[in-house]
Amino acid sequence: MLGTTHLLFSFLFGSFLFDYLSPPTLLGKIIFAALLLIGTFLPDLDLKIPALKHRGIFHTIWPVLLVIIVNFFFMKYSILALAIGYGSHLIADSLTVFGVAPIYPISKKRIRGPIKTGSFTEFCIAAVILTFLLLH
Repeated sequence: MLGTTHLLFSFLFGSFLFDYLSPPTLLGKIIFAALLLIGTFLPDLDLKIPALKHRGIFHTIWPVLLVIIVNFFFMKYSILALAIGYGSHLIADSLTVFGVAPIYPISKKRIRGPIKTGSFTEFCIAAVILTFLLLH
């Protein structure tokens, strides 16, 4: 998926959980939104590191689980937004033809969908999500 579509997926998932997981203060809500956005783009760090294969270890559930565990022991709720953004990225990529291997290296089995990155179908999905978010 393209970056814009990843952002829209994160906003979609974040909007469902924002009222329940974000702190009551304005600063807390801003931090929640910032962490959501950061989490959205973390899986694609592998594009910036030449030694890593794209959609390899960064496109698995392990970083999400690590954030949830750290959050459970050390934070109240703020960094869960990081996991939500990261997880939404993985869900969006699992809808593409290339897919993701969510429990790599335990299994190389990929979850794949029918969508080609940058296709008209992806554009339509992005438009539907954007429309929902604007009306929500």
